[in-house]
Amino acid sequence: MTTWRRRLAQVASVLVVGVAAVSCQAAPAKVETGMTVHLRGADAASLTRQFDLMADMHVTWVRVDVDWSVVEPARGQFDWSYPDTLVDAATAHGMKVLIVVAFSPAWTRAVAASPNDKAKASHLRPDQISDFADFARLAAERYAPRGVGGWEIWNEPNSTKFWPPTPDADEYGRLFRAAATAIRGVDPKATLLIGGLAPWYAGPEAGVTPADYLDRLYVNGTAQLADAVAVHPYSFPALPMDASPKNVIGGFADLPALHGVMVKHDDGDTKIWITEFGAPTGTGPNAVSEADQAKALVQARDQVLGWDWAGPLIYYELVDGGTDAGEIEENFGVLREDLSLKPAAVALMDDEKK
Repeated sequence: MTTWRRRLAQVASVLVVGVAAVSCQAAPAKVETGMTVHLRGADAASLTRQFDLMADMHVTWVRVDVDWSVVEPARGQFDWSYPDTLVDAATAHGMKVLIVVAFSPAWTRAVAASPNDKAKASHLRPDQISDFADFARLAAERYAPRGVGGWEIWNEPNSTKFWPPTPDADEYGRLFRAAATAIRGVDPKATLLIGGLAPWYAGPEAGVTPADYLDRLYVNGTAQLADAVAVHPYSFPALPMDASPKNVIGGFADLPALHGVMVKHDDGDTKIWITEFGAPTGTGPNAVSEADQAKALVQARDQVLGWDWAGPLIYYELVDGGTDAGEIEENFGVLREDLSLKPAAVALMDDEKK
């Protein structure tokens, strides 16, 4: 947490104590929830329907990708239509926006091909971090005036999929610091998040555990500049608080240990934002039933309710990415591709604890 924000928090805590002393009853705790949304060729009526359904699910945050490789495929040639559509729809529905600014166009790097099967070439970092910072500044100039205040810088940089071939917290730290400076130059009140840390999975393409990666970000002075730490603590096919398998580190049940890293660095008051959490339905590897998907999302919300250092909780994702039941990446939605409701969507609509 930045120094000035820490001082504001200290003042606020004194005020809260004073109010509590004269209050008869504290307001019930609530968890802000959100949804990752992808624009899947939706027409205006379909998009309105999606956002109306999110409102029914008590969603207050919408997480939107601003993929540099899509927005500026050639230097100086911009197409902002994808994020524009989602940001404008979110603000029209009174929802807050968290932007994920990430990835690199081909013109920013000498290496053209991805070094592994999981990663896209655009997941490679740019050769010049200053180019990424310039793009982050342009994004802030475009969206801060529209009310966007949340920025997640990169996506899962501790994984080989999104920081190929080898995750490096020092490299990411330099990129984060440059982008943070650029965004804060436009909006000093912007909320900046460490890019969502992924669970670690044993295997030849294993990345770095969230705890080890975050610890290094404190050592190199990066985490202290962030307003929150974003994580993606997937636990499927298990439920959120089930013990993680031995070949997985950094699932939902491991979040208290991650918070322990923050406490060790005297930063325990900084929040952990869960910016992706969900479970795929269908028939693919580690997929769950639709009933268990609903159970996982509600249990995650209930657990976050008991952690004063966690939240918001942003689910992944709103709509299925396809109709192939055997492909897990196409089945994370709480809505099917035709926008019919899975039980998870119904559960979030019925939930009174948001």
